[in-house]
Amino acid sequence: MNIIKNTLYKYWSKEKTDKFYETLESTVLVYKIECLEKFIEEILKENPEIKRNELLKYAQNMDAFSNAEEFLIDFFKCTRTADGDAVAARLEDNPAEVERFLTALLVSKKIRIKENGNEFIVWYI
Repeated sequence: MNIIKNTLYKYWSKEKTDKFYETLESTVLVYKIECLEKFIEEILKENPEIKRNELLKYAQNMDAFSNAEEFLIDFFKCTRTADGDAVAARLEDNPAEVERFLTALLVSKKIRIKENGNEFIVWYI
């Protein structure tokens, strides 16, 4: 049994949980489901009445990286602007800049993160 199902069973009926998980598996990429596993307990503690569609949306808005630098470079390169590329270039091999930008994103509540070894999970809020 996986983490998501076990956690949802505490809040939802078995039928609702199983149906949700079927939908999750058929509509969300596997690595994003693995990201959701890292946040599921926190999400349900904050909102035990969360709706299925909202939880699916949350899963779609999660991503995995090897570290904060990789995440931020990807984040700024995705803007596809000269400014985004310039910021991404400043971040390479610059831990102080990585920490500064990461802190700003966390404080502004634009993202939540979970770090575990070589795993950096981001939830875009």
